Amino acid sequence: MIPYIRVVMRNFNLLILFFVFAQTSWAFVVSDTLIIDGEVIYLEEQDIPLTDSVSQSRMNDFKEKKRKLIWGIDGGFGMQMSSFVISNNSNSDLFSVTEFAGIKQNTYYHSSLAFGGYMRVHKNIEIGIGFQDSKGNVSEATAVVNNFSESNIFYASNNQIFQVYETEVQPDVVELDTARLAVFSNNFQIETIQIPIKFRFYVNDFSVKSKWRAFGEISPVYRSYKLNSSSALSNQLLFLNASGNYEYRAVLNQQWNRMGVMVGIGSEFMITKRLNAFVQANWNFPPVNVVSQTGLNYFSKSSNVFLGMRILMGKGK
Repeated sequence: MIPYIRVVMRNFNLLILFFVFAQTSWAFVVSDTLIIDGEVIYLEEQDIPLTDSVSQSRMNDFKEKKRKLIWGIDGGFGMQMSSFVISNNSNSDLFSVTEFAGIKQNTYYHSSLAFGGYMRVHKNIEIGIGFQDSKGNVSEATAVVNNFSESNIFYASNNQIFQVYETEVQPDVVELDTARLAVFSNNFQIETIQIPIKFRFYVNDFSVKSKWRAFGEISPVYRSYKLNSSSALSNQLLFLNASGNYEYRAVLNQQWNRMGVMVGIGSEFMITKRLNAFVQANWNFPPVNVVSQTGLNYFSKSSNVFLGMRILMGKGK
């Protein structure tokens, strides 16, 4: 029995010793140990950095990457085609000399200069801002009425206006005479400034087989018009009708500011990776229709054709 008791006591003492050392190590040092047959074995843990290149590359794929801005500048020279009409808004029964005589309305061609900048927001979509300036002369026909009598009749023939009037040859005896009115043009200088916010949509992209790409463009546009008299003659316009009624109205210097929409189509040709040439046609809506303080109505509608270059400044990635 004594040897057995000794074995039990020895194992019991070892168990008590294990608990004592365990409690001591937990209270002071956080470590892993093993006690086998009275011997204490320490287990150490080391932090090893991850060296898995595949896992690291996958994590890098999810990192947010900032896209570089793709932007550029463009400019062009072209022609603005416009019509210009002045009518009598205060008295619709009276017609301008141009309308009464049946004179064909002119289409005016003015040189135009345009430049701006753009930014690519999608592979085939760009937004930008531009500035267009056009300046030239317009004209409106007028005439001088002969004040022969208070009774007049007007008629037109072959783009000429004739005045039929009464002449008293004897007391209470009159005869009708005819005189041709001297018709001439009043010249005005008109300047148009347009600032469009451009939205351009490309139909196709450049390819190995083709260096051309087509596009459409729609732009809300701010338009400013300035009209100045440039004629050495009087700036009075004659308005008349066949019944013999007529009046003169003054054309004063005018300025109008209007919002509108510009619609365009065109094509680009790639010269280099950073330089493109383009041709573009624009139409402006709605036409300008303004009434002045003197009762005159000014009407104008226009379109543009441009040839220009585009330079890519920020290539992006």
